[in-house]
Amino acid sequence: MKSLVKCDIYKLKKSRYFWICLIISVLLAAATVFLLDFTYKLAGENMEAQIEQQQAAMEESGLSVSAEGIPKNYDNLSTSAQLMTFFAGNTTLIMAVLISLFVGSEFNQGTIKNIASRNYSRSAIYLSKLIVGILVSILYTLLFVLTAALIASVLWGFGDVSSDFWIHTLQRGALELLLGAAYASLFVMFSILIRQNGGSLAVNICFLEFTSLILSLAEMAAGKLLGHSVSLAQYLPDMNMSILAQNPDQGDLLRALAVGICFLVLPAFIGIWSFNKRDIK
Repeated sequence: MKSLVKCDIYKLKKSRYFWICLIISVLLAAATVFLLDFTYKLAGENMEAQIEQQQAAMEESGLSVSAEGIPKNYDNLSTSAQLMTFFAGNTTLIMAVLISLFVGSEFNQGTIKNIASRNYSRSAIYLSKLIVGILVSILYTLLFVLTAALIASVLWGFGDVSSDFWIHTLQRGALELLLGAAYASLFVMFSILIRQNGGSLAVNICFLEFTSLILSLAEMAAGKLLGHSVSLAQYLPDMNMSILAQNPDQGDLLRALAVGICFLVLPAFIGIWSFNKRDIK
């Protein structure tokens, strides 16, 4: 297993797309901060009214959205206030692309067949891809957070923090990384099931972009039929990432932990089962 992980890390480091995705993560982090800075400067004193209007419009559509923790004006911006938003799923799309290329290229180039012929178990091969995917997910997320935090600190300052700020930040940050690892597990599973660069890339991106939308529409429809609100999207990793970036209570933290573990473990079991059952061509 250890030799497989080392081999996969070596191959990934030698690939051009790994470094391109890494550079994109850094540029995206910088662009996120500068765009937020520009938006608040442009809105000026009208920012608070705009936030309230958007919140009211979404609630009328049946979506429950909290504006708690969102700065009301430019003077309220600080790195400490925005730190958790830098964790919240900003690199998942990049990970969908990278893992699709990483795993799919093994099938396209036939190298996966050579690896399997060396007496490695199918489960070990799969777990190696999953471990490397999780490690890269953590790397990209932390790189994004560090880059965004450094730029934000120059623009806005770090801001005043409470005595328990770092404890809560580390707690929520760890859960954000777990949810990112859960997405990596999903992307590896789909890539193993489909076994092609293009197909796995399309499925991974579609899952990422449309699942929340479909569940939100289902919630709205169910709410109108049943006469009360129905919450389904809160059991998806991306929704929990967003909740963690606000002011989550203990129940939110426990749900994020459960969602992260489920979406990490279940796709791994499905992927390993499928990889063991199907022939490698």
